[in-house]
Amino acid sequence: MKHELEIEFKNLLTKEEYLQLKDYHFSKSDSEFSQKNVYFDTAAFDLKQSKCALRIRLKDAQGELTLKTPFEGHHHETTIDFAPHKAEEMIAHGRFTLPSELYEFLADKIGLVDQNVNKLAELTTVRYEKDYKDCLLVLDKSSYSNTTDYEIELESNSIETGKEVFDSILKAFAIPKRKTPNKIARAFAAQSEL
Repeated sequence: MKHELEIEFKNLLTKEEYLQLKDYHFSKSDSEFSQKNVYFDTAAFDLKQSKCALRIRLKDAQGELTLKTPFEGHHHETTIDFAPHKAEEMIAHGRFTLPSELYEFLADKIGLVDQNVNKLAELTTVRYEKDYKDCLLVLDKSSYSNTTDYEIELESNSIETGKEVFDSILKAFAIPKRKTPNKIARAFAAQSEL
């Protein structure tokens, strides 16, 4: 099990802004990769109500279960690696029992009682990543529930550096700051509208 503090800045983009940033920051030789995110919650939406998110991610023949919990305006991530076939089985079944270490953490943190979670929504993301000014610059094109959206993310080890670098990118491309719900919220909202 891995633990990490995720300091991340994000902004939704128009398709045109996404293409400008991609052309400027990523060369044709930079490889894109695809990842599938499937989100889960209890029947009573206990995680959503506590601003937590639980996902299974499949990428590069790897599977991982990640719990995101809020921490000072950012997120703390707890990740358990799985063999891809095990992750695919969990997704195909559409529900599973939380591993004991995650359940115990959530029982203590938010008073979670229900150890069973159900599939809420899924999305597939085509992603570009690169190191940029001591940060990780990410461009995402996500598809879910007949919707496609575009997003820039910047991950940093410090809030100050991340904010400065992120703001400078938006300013250089005249991109307005937009309210950017996280991927689980966007995928869940789109799924609810179907």
